[in-house]
Amino acid sequence: MRTVLRTVSPAPAPGSPGSSGERSGPGAPEPPTLPVQPPRAYTGRRVSLSLAVAIMGVVDLLSALLSHPPERLRALEHLVPTEVLDSSRTFTLLAGSLLLVTAWGLRRGKRRAFVAALFLCAVSVPVNLFKAFDVEEASVASALMFWLGVSSEAFRVRSREVSFAMLRSRALWAVVGLLAYVAIGSWALEVRFGMAHSFASAFADAFTRLFGVGDPGEAPTHLLRAQRNLLAWYLGSLPLLALTIAVTLALSSLRPARHRRQHRVEAARVESLLREYGASSISWFALDDDVDYFFSRNERAVIAYRFESDTLLAIGDPVGPAEDLGPLLAEFAEFCRRHDWPFAFFQARPELLRLYESLGWRALHIGEDPVLWTNRFTLEGGAVSQVRRSVRKAETAGLTVVQSPAGKDPFEPGAGPPGFAEELRAVSDDWLRGRHGGEKGFCMGRFDIHHLRDVWLLAAWNPAAQRVEAFTTWVPIPARLGWALDLGRRRHDAAAGSMDLLVVRAVQAARERGDAMLSLSLSALAMVPDEHEGEPDPSAASPPPERTREFLMEHLARFYDFKGLFRWKRRFDPAFEDRYLVYPAPFELPRVALSLIRAQSPAGLLSYLPWHGRRDGDEPAEAGAEPAGATEEPARAEPA
Repeated sequence: MRTVLRTVSPAPAPGSPGSSGERSGPGAPEPPTLPVQPPRAYTGRRVSLSLAVAIMGVVDLLSALLSHPPERLRALEHLVPTEVLDSSRTFTLLAGSLLLVTAWGLRRGKRRAFVAALFLCAVSVPVNLFKAFDVEEASVASALMFWLGVSSEAFRVRSREVSFAMLRSRALWAVVGLLAYVAIGSWALEVRFGMAHSFASAFADAFTRLFGVGDPGEAPTHLLRAQRNLLAWYLGSLPLLALTIAVTLALSSLRPARHRRQHRVEAARVESLLREYGASSISWFALDDDVDYFFSRNERAVIAYRFESDTLLAIGDPVGPAEDLGPLLAEFAEFCRRHDWPFAFFQARPELLRLYESLGWRALHIGEDPVLWTNRFTLEGGAVSQVRRSVRKAETAGLTVVQSPAGKDPFEPGAGPPGFAEELRAVSDDWLRGRHGGEKGFCMGRFDIHHLRDVWLLAAWNPAAQRVEAFTTWVPIPARLGWALDLGRRRHDAAAGSMDLLVVRAVQAARERGDAMLSLSLSALAMVPDEHEGEPDPSAASPPPERTREFLMEHLARFYDFKGLFRWKRRFDPAFEDRYLVYPAPFELPRVALSLIRAQSPAGLLSYLPWHGRRDGDEPAEAGAEPAGATEEPARAEPA
């Protein structure tokens, strides 16, 4: 079996569309030429400087906490007040903490971290001298400041801009909460413990202790032991809270740059490119309202992406002529680097793997795309015997299929059965009831009566019951003369075979129209071995990636029945195409995965919990929904 997580390898040679177990034909132009070399990344310089700054920060922390040279201090106390020495020690502690934060920002090439590191090194020189006359540490800070100064070009990555929106941020409320904590504590000190002559003096004393000046353990001797302990705890908490908030604000200031939509108005141009070059089963989702675009310099190629959680999630592969894709990817990577945005290409096709590899990116196999070739699909033979029996049951039950081509209003008089819109909505509501996460939100359709005019709609109508049993919607794959399954929903008590009937009728109608293929959409976590790999040896131990894949398919069934849904799709004897998640570096994969989950779950991560969103009296959902917009007709599963 193929390794699941790997550096991408050359794409397989083109082949003809086949049946179960075969690799599908590419249905795309020749692989594009390799891109130009990406811009210089300054990786070595960033790593070395960030490591040096981090070491400087650790030294400052240890020096502030542990270093107290008595000879130097005794000499210095005659020249500098004790309060200045205490403040210098506190500022050294703060500078050390902030240096660790800026070291993280320097590793990512942040310009703001670069400026902050220069400032902190400059401040570290005098505070180290005042703290304990640490000439050695002051010299190191001076050398580091010089090294940073001559490396300015390596740090050009942008951070979140300061805006009025920050006035409503959590960081501001944290500062307000800290000041309220100081005010309430000061009132208690003045009123209850008598440590100050007035509230103003108590507040000034507490505010000063935020910077660590003075002994936080001081307490009047006339107080009870419990009161002295409480007072010492309060005074000691002030510098700790101030340090925590300062570090948190520093981390917030290094967040990735804010994304501003700029090219949404170019949707018409993107649609024209899709009609000529759109070869992915999800490429048509590039026209969704929440999608933005990155064009090549000559505007002949485009990357459609969704911005989610400071991450750019590209919808399939770039779209455009093969010769323009390499430079476009290099420019896109530099665009993301400048703004500190991780990125990934969701459901990338194997035809472009060599192109991604040339940029040093990695590919994670995330599933299979089952494809039905209309010129070869048949209900004859043992491979599709289950589908054949299922369709016969549906026909015996009297089900008929109502179709509405893309671009036509399915609800105009005479286009559908009576109350067609309400019936479709009832089917969708019944399907969604009890399913974890509700409607999805990335590279898949959401039920909207008005959008049904833009897709190819097929519905299974039951004349006896006067209701719609199930329906499917299909979106175009223009460059391959095909369609991809989007919505597929049915009632929980739908007549047997209704979904199979819709898929079979869709293939037959596509063949009559001259269309070449239909995609059943991504089967997540599925992997079909290449034909030349042969059957796996049952006695051989499964490789770790395959055991992990099997574990996920088994234990995620309460949310999506990956295995059952894949079995249902496989009954149609499709060809299979690998699908990948392409990302630039291993350490960015967790951020990409989290953004994907959030993009596909508008209701939030908690919506995946079994008890979330279920109303009293709702039946548990059948396992079988899939995150890629596919549908299901597996045998009834045990309730999740």
